[in-house]
Amino acid sequence: MKQIYFDTSAWVKYFLNEEGTLRIQHFILQYPPSEDNRFATSAVTYAEMMATLTRAWHGQRISEEDFEAMVTTFEEQWKKVDVIEVNADLIEDSGQLARKYGLRGCDAFQLASALNTQTKVFISCDHDLNNAAKNCGLDVWNPVDEER
Repeated sequence: MKQIYFDTSAWVKYFLNEEGTLRIQHFILQYPPSEDNRFATSAVTYAEMMATLTRAWHGQRISEEDFEAMVTTFEEQWKKVDVIEVNADLIEDSGQLARKYGLRGCDAFQLASALNTQTKVFISCDHDLNNAAKNCGLDVWNPVDEER
């Protein structure tokens, strides 16, 4: 089994047309969630995605119809993902990672979540988070920077 960890920035690329969108969409089509490819993400991703999609709609980047379709699709995908719940140990680990690598709060939660799983591939579009993940020994892919 291969655990593939997606941080929020990778999920955003899947839904909103940005640099790296085609690469992340192709990756998910090529390696869909299955018994062999388990997708994982932090519980905080749900709130971050809802906030990002809502801001895109309110900022008139996407239509209300597109917003509703994206939310529905994301919620369907969410059911197929291994969600790493936030607990006291994860909060402590996140704080230590934030301090060590200068990460923002949610990025520290993402990295702590990935490190507390059997993640084989860490997918993120955040350079600071990716550098910290590499320093922690994770195999990192940024769909904005390179092909996989």
